[in-house]
Amino acid sequence: MPLVTVTDQHRIDTLVAAAVQREQEIFGYQINIDNYTIMLAALPAAPLPDRLASHAAMPTEALPAAMEFADVQLIADCQYRDRIAQLLRSERIEQSKARRVLEAIRAQLPAGQADALMAAHVSPPPAAG
Repeated sequence: MPLVTVTDQHRIDTLVAAAVQREQEIFGYQINIDNYTIMLAALPAAPLPDRLASHAAMPTEALPAAMEFADVQLIADCQYRDRIAQLLRSERIEQSKARRVLEAIRAQLPAGQADALMAAHVSPPPAAG
C-alpha cells in the first residue's frame, strides 16, 4: 500500500536522522568500551589467591572484620574487575547490534550518498548574508 503523506524526501530525511542517531549510539558504546578497557588494565589480572577464594563472592561488608585491609581491597578489586569485564562484554555486544542497524539504515539511503547526507544533517546551515 503506498503511503499518501510520506514523500521520498521525507523518508530519506527520516532515515538520515536515524542513521546519525545510531552512529552517536555506536560512539557512546565505544566511549564505554575504551573506559572499561583502561579500567581493566589498572585492576588485578590474576585470580584471587587460594587463601581468599572462598570470599570471592562476598560483599565487602560481609567480610570478616579482622581481615587485613589489603586482602579486603584485593577482593573488592577482583569483584570490580569481574563486573567491569561483564560490562565490557555487554557494551561490545550492544555496539555490534547498533552497527547492524546502522548498516540496514544506510542500505536504504541513495547509493553512495549516505556519508554526505549524514554529514549535511549534522552541519549547521550556511549563514545568510
